[in-house]
Amino acid sequence: MNLRLFAFALSAAAVAFAQGPPPTPVHPVTDTLHGVAITDPYRWLEDQNSPETRAWLDAQIEYTQTFLSRMPVREKIKQRLTELSRIDSYGFPTERHGRYFFSRRLANENRASICMRTGLDGVDEVLVNPADIGKDETVTVFIGGITRDGKLLTYGVRHGGEDEEEYRILNLETRQLLADSLPRARYFGMSIQEDQSGFFYSRYTTTIGSRVYYHAMGKPAAEDREIFGEGHGPDTIVSAQLSEDGRYLLVDVSIGVPPKKTEVWVADVAAGGPLRPIVNDIDAEFRPFITGDRINLWTNWNAPNWRILAADLHDPARAKWKEIVPESKWPIDGATGVAGRLFVGYLEDVNARVKQYDLSGKYLGDMKLPGIGSVFGPAGR
Repeated sequence: MNLRLFAFALSAAAVAFAQGPPPTPVHPVTDTLHGVAITDPYRWLEDQNSPETRAWLDAQIEYTQTFLSRMPVREKIKQRLTELSRIDSYGFPTERHGRYFFSRRLANENRASICMRTGLDGVDEVLVNPADIGKDETVTVFIGGITRDGKLLTYGVRHGGEDEEEYRILNLETRQLLADSLPRARYFGMSIQEDQSGFFYSRYTTTIGSRVYYHAMGKPAAEDREIFGEGHGPDTIVSAQLSEDGRYLLVDVSIGVPPKKTEVWVADVAAGGPLRPIVNDIDAEFRPFITGDRINLWTNWNAPNWRILAADLHDPARAKWKEIVPESKWPIDGATGVAGRLFVGYLEDVNARVKQYDLSGKYLGDMKLPGIGSVFGPAGR
């Protein structure tokens, strides 16, 4: 930007700020929480569909656009950002029996579709196109999961970037949607059983908080059975997920935002066992993941920089927990279990590093990375 354009931009900004943004009405609402009166003057804005909220949004958008339209370099910036962002973009693939499932947004598309490719060099086939669901370009889709036999695809539909979503199940053999689905709500995990007789899911509402349910395939949603969550309130987030082999149901309870305490519960669903606590009495965070018949606990319990503990799911008594990866100078910022190994991520001097360990904690060397950058995963079976 040359000095003349810069001076013009500053003068435009000065004019806009001198006028000031549209005023925001104040409608105080007072709640008494634990004996303390708390007043919220802007709660009315939480109703995004009310005429008053829509009028306020329109006024704010008009004010913003008036300001931005006076910036002479805006179109050049827009053009350059468009050039940089208009590229083919692929999501992380999931493999099932030689078929790869992934999200894909081509350079000429505004939204990603869910695709499948048979073989690494196969042709991409679009399974779910958000344009077929809604013309509104705020409607997006994402992969929820694929059953191990590769016959069922679970995917989510989200409108306008909201937290709420709906889940649908696509039969990949017939390409037909199953009648079993989950309506628009906030969910924290959804997993189909190995025999595909039903699925587990966690749903959150602002009135009661999170609850875990079981849905039997082919049955009305009204018959879904609540299996966990009673006693927890809206300040608790409960996630539920089956282990990769489908044997164990893992329930993760986060209390507070950010969580000040985490509970971990596991059920051997293959054996019809009940949910039992692995840990529910320690004021610390636990981020669990299951590998085979053991549970790994990535935790800051007595370790501000985090460490990884492990317990045998056949005998998870705390006295028998083992420290697999100790705390170090650098905080752990990622941990996964893949193919009989642990991959533990660190950020050292803004440089991503992934260490490999066997399940006993023996260091197996670093994962070779192409250079400085961000690392996600690895993920796999």
